Amino acid sequence: DFCARNGLFLVVDAISAFLADELHFSKWGIDILITASQKAVALPPGMSYLILSQKAIARAEQINCPCMYFNIPDYLKNGERGQTPFTPAVGVLLQLHERLTQISKDGIGSEQKRIAELAAYFRGKLAGLPFELLAESPSNAVTALKMADERSAYEIFVRLDQEYNIWICPNGGELKETVFRVGHIGALEEADYDRLLVALREICK
Repeated sequence: DFCARNGLFLVVDAISAFLADELHFSKWGIDILITASQKAVALPPGMSYLILSQKAIARAEQINCPCMYFNIPDYLKNGERGQTPFTPAVGVLLQLHERLTQISKDGIGSEQKRIAELAAYFRGKLAGLPFELLAESPSNAVTALKMADERSAYEIFVRLDQEYNIWICPNGGELKETVFRVGHIGALEEADYDRLLVALREICK
């Protein structure tokens, strides 16, 4: 509403949220949505995607782009012939076709539900561990956990990797020692969290 009232474009970074959280392009008046092949699309990195409203397309066509790789009209023109201006990550493109075919068959709601259930399953079993949720309204894609005592979050990351062959996401900067993240996207299932939770309880003893 703010963007509409002030003549601004609403640009949404949905690289983590796409397929993991509720997202309504038209209903929310999104003009440009950015996502990528990794995260909940669950493919290797290598491709990023822009979804554009008609208003955004019209604006892009008015701009004399000063660089090669962000020339949106060039991408749109090539898209008319089913191509891109430059050679894409072809392997990822083929995987994307397969993945979108699967999502179309099962429905986006099914994928969102699966990810949300994994997030809820993990979060529901954290009782007794010295962690707190960092976000008041966390995404389904990831759980960021803050240490509730003096333990090192980074040491937990290292021990999970070296002793249990489990990879979680460390944090950087000022939060390196106090925050780590656990993902809920990709080829994961409840058994993976059971294994992680056993390891976390052993480490925290």
